[in-house]
Amino acid sequence: MQIWDIGIRLFHWSIALAFVLNYFLLEPGETAHQIAGYYAFAWLIFRVVWGFLGPQRARFSDFFPTPSRIKTHITQLKQRQLPRDAGHNPLGGVVILLMMVLLAYQATTGFMLEEVDAFYGSSMLEDLHELGAHTLFALVCLHVVAIIFVQWWGRIQLIRPMITGRRD
Repeated sequence: MQIWDIGIRLFHWSIALAFVLNYFLLEPGETAHQIAGYYAFAWLIFRVVWGFLGPQRARFSDFFPTPSRIKTHITQLKQRQLPRDAGHNPLGGVVILLMMVLLAYQATTGFMLEEVDAFYGSSMLEDLHELGAHTLFALVCLHVVAIIFVQWWGRIQLIRPMITGRRD
């Protein structure tokens, strides 16, 4: 069964690539770092639009974390009976939304550091940008651990659909 459309998969892996490049490999302030940041921001804009106009599983309304959805999901987790046709679960939705906010924050602080003369060389803004990157890294780690755990505990494929789009 189809879980993720090509837009969601391209967004996911493009953001992952940009994050790995900027967090681990590229020097802050260098042109390549800035390009990767703009690339990530462009994909973030795409994802926001896709979250309203894309197919059902891509829409924010499909996984928005309401208290009742979270309660239902926790019950399903306890029973190890996760729906096979679902996309993001509501707890994953919390992390996704936080990551998207942090990506926007990183784009904003990075832009201010490089493009707004009044902030060029601001150590406070550099510290805030770095804190955002570390917070995003912590969320990425949580995301990976949660995927591994939920895939094992819930007996449901989560990694394959993000590669192929399909769960079966």
